[in-house]
Amino acid sequence: MWKLIRLEWKKNDTKKYMIYQAIIIAVLGFLLFAMCFYIPIDAEMGMTDSVPEINDMAVQIDLLTNLSFLIFTSVMLSSFIIKAYKNKTQSLMFSYPISRKKIIFSQMMAVWIFCAAGLFFGKLFIYLLLALTSMVKDGFLLGYDMTSVSFYIQTILKTVLTVTLGFLPLYIGKRMKSSKAAIISSFLLFSVMNGTIGDLTLRGNTILPVLLFIVSLICGFLTVHNVEKEDVM
Repeated sequence: MWKLIRLEWKKNDTKKYMIYQAIIIAVLGFLLFAMCFYIPIDAEMGMTDSVPEINDMAVQIDLLTNLSFLIFTSVMLSSFIIKAYKNKTQSLMFSYPISRKKIIFSQMMAVWIFCAAGLFFGKLFIYLLLALTSMVKDGFLLGYDMTSVSFYIQTILKTVLTVTLGFLPLYIGKRMKSSKAAIISSFLLFSVMNGTIGDLTLRGNTILPVLLFIVSLICGFLTVHNVEKEDVM
């Protein structure tokens, strides 16, 4: 299986995706750094009224990085799998004396491992950048402690959840035979998880992410299930 995963990385030229990931993290890091460093702090009143929601940077980091990498994961899954069906390279892969299920599963895991690693280390980079910034600018509430073990456990769990959610858009895109459908689905999925209607918000709801995680695993299973019997698009 590991050889198949490495083959997928080599076949799809993951070096370019590494560059894309680095650009995403750099842009997000710059934006969040600017928010920390240039937003004025009132010593008596605290955060200014112009940015009332930016009093916990951990929330902002999660929001931006999770959105970016959920969409990025969907793009990679679409390229590795849906696009492979459309340009007929999947037919060549299926001609090898290897189970189709193994091939599809290795493609999914190649993307999952790559994006999970990118998201985890990218988050750590931004967390560290802002932690160093907070030392320079007192009074800014970061909302996290990088010396705590629970911080890293939560980061890992959120990373696993975000990247696994990409299986749901993949299933939709594969069923509709459209990469665009997968990417749009990932954006809509994130909107549902973080949607706000009046005073009602789903952000911070612990039940919904768990349910979506289970649904995504089911979609991942269905993507692989019966692949031996289906025709190539």
